[in-house]
Amino acid sequence: MSDVFRYFFEPRSVAVIGASKTPGKAGNEILVNLLANGYQGKVFPVNPGGEEILGFKSYASVKEIPEPVDLAVFIVKGDALK
Repeated sequence: MSDVFRYFFEPRSVAVIGASKTPGKAGNEILVNLLANGYQGKVFPVNPGGEEILGFKSYASVKEIPEPVDLAVFIVKGDALK
């Protein structure tokens, strides 16, 4: 498998930009589903509040993540991307 496909289908680490500690919010559900489906890689929640989310250290910015990330999942409101 080429590296491009491996990063997508078998990522060693995932950043969830827009992660939330609030159950039911999309940014929380993404994390819950990663864990419920047995993802074994590293998880980096990103939330401007920088709080801990589901037992993972949360980062206020992707710039704060201390190591390379294979896959980023964006779950933010459309106007946040402007």
